[in-house]
Amino acid sequence: MMPLHFKEITEAPAPFFNLLPPDWQEGIVPQWPIYQSTARIFALKKKGEIHCGGIVFPTVSPDTQAYREEAQGWFGRGFLYIGFLFVPEKYRGKRYGTTWLEALEKQFPGQAFWLAIDEYGLHNFYEKNGFQLVKQVTGEFGPEWILERAANAGITTPPPAPPPFSKRR
Repeated sequence: MMPLHFKEITEAPAPFFNLLPPDWQEGIVPQWPIYQSTARIFALKKKGEIHCGGIVFPTVSPDTQAYREEAQGWFGRGFLYIGFLFVPEKYRGKRYGTTWLEALEKQFPGQAFWLAIDEYGLHNFYEKNGFQLVKQVTGEFGPEWILERAANAGITTPPPAPPPFSKRR
């Protein structure tokens, strides 16, 4: 099995942007020149193909402008923002999102992160990956939910199943 590689692709973002849904592209691509000197794009790649990607922002991002003061508060407390985290449909259900988050934690050891979701059902995925649902805010297109992962929180993965009982003779 070919290994996955976690790689920064900030300097060549087009392949990542092209994977995003059209409404996400509209939210980041025109704004990218403003952010490209501070934000960093990371991709999980296999055979040169992106299986998952996302952007880490140290400042208010295009998708958090509607609650700018809230976002600035997170940055003021030392958090980085994870935005535009995306797994293409054909790769979903294969733990690529979790693998990306684990690799990000290794890239930024001890770093606290926050993110916002506009689909409430996604909170389960993030909670399994060490995030806590903190609050609801009003985004540009409706409600969004903010989740945080404190520094050194780690990814919470379930323990392995115990070995089966052996019969004693």
